[in-house]
Amino acid sequence: MARMASGDENIAWNLESFLNSMIYELDRANQTLAIKQDNVKLTYTVQDLSVTLQVFPQYDGDRVRFLTAQPGQEGASTMTFQLGSIRDNQIREIARKPPSRDDVTIDDLEMPEEERKTLKRLGINTTEDLRRTVEEKRVDIEQATDKKVSYRKLAEVINRSRRQGIQAPRVREVSLSVPPNGAGEAMLSLHGENLQVEPKSGDAEEGVFPFALLDGAPLTVVAASAGAVHLAVPREKAAQLSGALTLALDPYAVLTMQLAEKPTDLEDNAEE
Repeated sequence: MARMASGDENIAWNLESFLNSMIYELDRANQTLAIKQDNVKLTYTVQDLSVTLQVFPQYDGDRVRFLTAQPGQEGASTMTFQLGSIRDNQIREIARKPPSRDDVTIDDLEMPEEERKTLKRLGINTTEDLRRTVEEKRVDIEQATDKKVSYRKLAEVINRSRRQGIQAPRVREVSLSVPPNGAGEAMLSLHGENLQVEPKSGDAEEGVFPFALLDGAPLTVVAASAGAVHLAVPREKAAQLSGALTLALDPYAVLTMQLAEKPTDLEDNAEE
């Protein structure tokens, strides 16, 4: 009768980690050659590697893992694969570029795990992959996933993630200018980065944001750009300007800060 392996003798493994470990060992062998070339006239290296394993596949409905068959075990499947060498220029031609610092990976988004897995099965691993698939390739992502993924809902998650990460707004300086001779309103200016993102044509929020409140009272937004937001402040309030300022830049970025009597001395409690 076949001997069954205990848990201590045999541990399930996945193919990716197994191959990565083997390739790592082969890479180390090649690195050793760089040193040996100065010390020996003749040596040997592995050009191609063929591996045949007797394994028991395990599938949990999502991932496949393998148990290596022990001597005497019956019913194992045969798995054969070959490792061949590849040059750096070939890698550049076929491999996907790693995510840039300006991109957001699907793993970083707050979304149902089933949707994440569905996107990955389509080769979509970053928000740029998704944008390119939907906007450039004109793929109906809802139809392609049997309505498991809603692009509209996913776009909201992506926008929120960007505004909390690489496109997070930051206020660096606040200044107040008061017109001479008591003419007109004062101008409260906030300078920083990512204070405005370009709305897409047709966005429901276009024209609504930004808006500002000072102690709950609305302030007029005179002008807004990525680098600055200018707010009109009634002259009577500007004389002793203080209080809680709330600045909603878009649906995904709201800044709150406490103004002191001198606007340059502010306590920034930004909530993004």
